[in-house]
Amino acid sequence: MRLRLLLLFLFPVVLAGCNPDPNPGPRIDLVGSTAPPFISSNRQSSLPADTFTTRVFAEARDNVNGPALTRLRITVDYTPTRNPYTYPVATAFDPNLVPKENQPLVFLDSVLAPGQRAIAFQYRAVTRSTTGRERWTFQVEDVEGRSSQRGYQLTLRNTDSAQVFHRYPMRLQAPRARTSRSFAMLSSGIVLPAFAVGSSPSQTANRDSIDLVYQPITGGQAGLAAPADPTVTLTGWLRKRATEFRRTSLNATDFGNTDTVPELQAAFDAGTAFTPSTRTGSLSKAQVVAFRTTTGKTGLLLVEDFATAPVPAILMQVRVTK
Repeated sequence: MRLRLLLLFLFPVVLAGCNPDPNPGPRIDLVGSTAPPFISSNRQSSLPADTFTTRVFAEARDNVNGPALTRLRITVDYTPTRNPYTYPVATAFDPNLVPKENQPLVFLDSVLAPGQRAIAFQYRAVTRSTTGRERWTFQVEDVEGRSSQRGYQLTLRNTDSAQVFHRYPMRLQAPRARTSRSFAMLSSGIVLPAFAVGSSPSQTANRDSIDLVYQPITGGQAGLAAPADPTVTLTGWLRKRATEFRRTSLNATDFGNTDTVPELQAAFDAGTAFTPSTRTGSLSKAQVVAFRTTTGKTGLLLVEDFATAPVPAILMQVRVTK
C-alpha cells in the first residue's frame, strides 16, 4: 500500500517524545490530543475491544534535501496471547502454561512513494478483548537504511477472564469501497482494516486468521460472510476460512442467558443453515446468528444496532467458546 503525504493543520496537540537530535535517522512522532482524542502514550483500561485512534507523523531530518522516507511499519505484540485462555478450576493457575504469541501482528507494512520526506497517517483500531498487554510499535525507514521508532503499551484487565466462554463487543465498520472492508477474528475479537490483510508477505498470517468479513448488500443493507464465500473476492489469498453461519430463533434475552459451552454448541446445532452457509444475507437489529469457525470455535452474534456516525458500522455482541 502506498501512502500519500497529508498536510497537518494547526490544532491543539502534543507530540509524543521527539527523537534526540544526535540521531541521524528520520523523525517519527505520535500525535496526542484530547479533542479529537488521539492515543500517543501508555493506557490501561477495563473495556474489552475498545476503539481508539492514533495519528503518526514522520519526516526526514532534512525535509528539503535529506534522504527520502521509504517505509512505514506498524506492529502489535500481544502478551501473553491474543486469544482467550481457559483458566484451571481444579488446580492452581500457572502463568507459564498460558500459550505465548510467537510473532507480532503486522498491522501495516507500507512502501512509500519515491521522494517523500514527510508523511502523516491516521487510523482507527480496536484494543484486545482478553486480559493482557499489547505493545504498538511504529517504525519509519529512509533510503539510507536508517530508522527510528516510537511506541506505546495498552493494558486490559478484563473482569470476565474466568468465564468458560469469551464475550466481547464488536464494531464492524462499513467499507467505503471493496478495498476498505473490515475483517474479524472471532476467537480473539480483533478487527482489522483492509490494509492489515494486504499483500505483504509479513501479513499472510493475518489473512489466515480471518473468520468473517463485512459484506455490503444492495439497498444499503449489511451482512457477514466468511472469506471462503464465493461472493467475497479476495485476490491472492491462498487460504480462506469457511466459517459456517446458522439462523436462530433466539432473541436478545436468550442470547444473554446462553452462558455455557454446551448451550453455545446447542444453539448452533439447533440453528438452520443459511444458503449458502458461508454468508448471512441481510441482517436485522436484534437478530441472533450462530456460527462455527474452521478451528472449531462455536458462538453467537447478537446484532445490537447499525451505527451511522462517525462511520457506518454493525454493532454486535459476541459469545464464543474458548
